[in-house]
Amino acid sequence: MSLPSLTSFLLGNNYIGVEHFTLNNEDKVALLLVEKKREGLIIAKKDRVNYKGEIAEKWDSKLPFFLIINTNQVIQKEVSSIDPSDEKLLHKTFPNTNWEGFYFEIWRLKTKSIIAITRKSYLNEILSNYRNQNITVAGISLGVCTIADITNYTDETELLTNNQIISKQEQQQIISASLQDSAITYTINDLKIENRQLLAFSGILRLITNSTVNTGSIISYSEEFYDHYNQKTFFSKSLKIMVVVLFSILVLNFIFFTHYYKLAQETSETLLVNKSSIEDVTKIKKRIITKEDKVKNITEKTSSKSSLIINEIANRIPSSILLTELIFNPLEKKIKLEEPIITLDKTITISGTTISNEAFTHWIEELEKLNWVNKVLITHFGKDEANETAFSVKLTLK
Repeated sequence: MSLPSLTSFLLGNNYIGVEHFTLNNEDKVALLLVEKKREGLIIAKKDRVNYKGEIAEKWDSKLPFFLIINTNQVIQKEVSSIDPSDEKLLHKTFPNTNWEGFYFEIWRLKTKSIIAITRKSYLNEILSNYRNQNITVAGISLGVCTIADITNYTDETELLTNNQIISKQEQQQIISASLQDSAITYTINDLKIENRQLLAFSGILRLITNSTVNTGSIISYSEEFYDHYNQKTFFSKSLKIMVVVLFSILVLNFIFFTHYYKLAQETSETLLVNKSSIEDVTKIKKRIITKEDKVKNITEKTSSKSSLIINEIANRIPSSILLTELIFNPLEKKIKLEEPIITLDKTITISGTTISNEAFTHWIEELEKLNWVNKVLITHFGKDEANETAFSVKLTLK
């Protein structure tokens, strides 16, 4: 299956799905590590262990985790209705319930709906344990509802999880308890998946595609985790890229500086023989001084302001905007030998694409309010060759 490059950039190529479930009155976890390679998705590692509040150290905490909460603290009920209104389905299935203390997820089939609910306090306790282990959660689902995201990839009429049987025949009961503990292998889009990791894989697939047919408060809550993970990853990776770019600029300037410095030394030696070269030596020294000042300015400005300013800009980027370029003090013209390097001081140029004009306008207004911004000028806004709305913005600093 083909994945977008932006997903690969933000989520990486490795994903972990974790199902929390109850078996024989014991809380357990089924873990699955999926790796994306050129030929498709690969099962890299899997496990099923008792849950003691911690995830084993052999699982990389830096990867995005998708949680499926399927323990005995999750209530799942079937209702013979597919009403598009979540409120009506909830009221019909769980009347007189105070929903401020619960999360819920609804999986609508053709004639029935599966509703899974759990207390917010219970889920928040699990999330707190993950945060204490420096694990970043990128998505959450309740009960067996993630099965909805893989039913189109298999012709099986019955699927087994760690402790349940899920039937696709709606004239029967959809979910029933399973006492079978042996491993069963299913083929999901040409990928071999054991039933013990079936829900974990479903969660990973939802994470990769960032889509689901299900509804509910847990879906909105999960999207907050997804956006937070992407923003955190985008800032971290973008900052590394900026450091590399700035380092490359400094190296380039150092090469120029070294080149001219050697010329100055050679010219100084030549002066002992030919005094007529004094004027040329003076010009070369001026070039050297210009290069030294430029290196000092770049170093001082980037070290004192760039990190803060980039952080301020990144924190205000809405999810509908993707930046493709951010240049701090851009070059006024291309670098040429024998010519000084001139930059536009107190200037930032930003380029990217947006899928929401309203979000873009709001973002520009937020930039104009920043204390260190003197003026914001939109230098380009319109469709590009890929039919995406591209833009370029010029920020003048105080």
